[in-house]
Formats: sequence, structure tokens, C-alpha cells
Amino acid sequence: MKKPVYLQLAIAAVVVLGAGRSFADTMSVPSKEHPAFTVDVPAKWTPKVDKEDESLDATAPDNHVYLSAWVADGSTEEFGKDLEATLKDSMKSVDEGSKEETIENNGIKFMVYHGSGVDKREGGKVKFMVAIFDAGAGKAGVVYTDYDADAPADATKTLNDILNSIKLKK
Repeated sequence: MKKPVYLQLAIAAVVVLGAGRSFADTMSVPSKEHPAFTVDVPAKWTPKVDKEDESLDATAPDNHVYLSAWVADGSTEEFGKDLEATLKDSMKSVDEGSKEETIENNGIKFMVYHGSGVDKREGGKVKFMVAIFDAGAGKAGVVYTDYDADAPADATKTLNDILNSIKLKK
């Protein structure tokens, strides 16, 4: 029996709207009260806002992918300290030969660094990415991610979708 057209349209609408809700959690960094930028975190992830640190951390349900976002003083020295502390907290060792690229999305120019190393939490091989962008008022937005070598194949697509969701707040 053929389904009526209105039922087919209703099913299609549910599928499309349901797919759009996979990035349902829009988080403000450094805080909801004083946002420099927003980022969409997949709905099934576990985001945590640290008000003292003024940062956002989020983990995929399978713990294979981790994300941290914060706003740093725009000075190179301050950013260098933040990045060094983040890598020291996250990585047991960092491999040589990181890659650097510049991308632009939503009118924002990102410097993106890609690298790999050994994860401190579980001791396995991971890849990491750090995106830095001008967040206004002499501040830099920073998004750090890492993902296990055995992360699902769509992990990099998910991370790209997250970066593509970043929007500056005026």
C-alpha cells in the first residue's frame, strides 16, 4: 500500500529536523553571561563549563574524542603558556612534525595546528588539533581537540563541524 503524500512529507520533516538536532547544544565561551564566541557541541556529548577556569570541556560518549575551548589574552606569551599547559595536561609526549594551516569560516580566520602524540589519560596514540582565532578586545579564542587513533571514522568530520559552528559574539 502506498503511503499518502502528506505522511511521506511528515516523515521527511521529522528525519530532517531530527538530523539538525544532532548539534543541539550551543555553548558560550568563556561564559553565558559574557560570551566571546559560541560553539555547537554534539547533543550526545558531555559538555562541562568550568566557571573558575572560564573554559568549556566536552567529551564524546565513547571517550574517543575530547574538546576544550577558552579565551586567552591575545599576547603570544600568554597563549603560548596556555597551549603548553594544555598539551602538558593532555599529552605524555608530542611527535615532531606538526602541520599548520589557515582557514576561514563564518568570517573568522583560524590558525589551525595539527599534531600527534601519546595521550596522558590512557597512554594511547592520539591526534590533536588546536584552532586559534581573534575573539575581539585583544583576546584569542582557542579550541583544542584530541582524538584516539581508534576513534570512529567520522571523528574528524565531527570536529570540523564543531569548528565550523563557531560564531563570534559582539
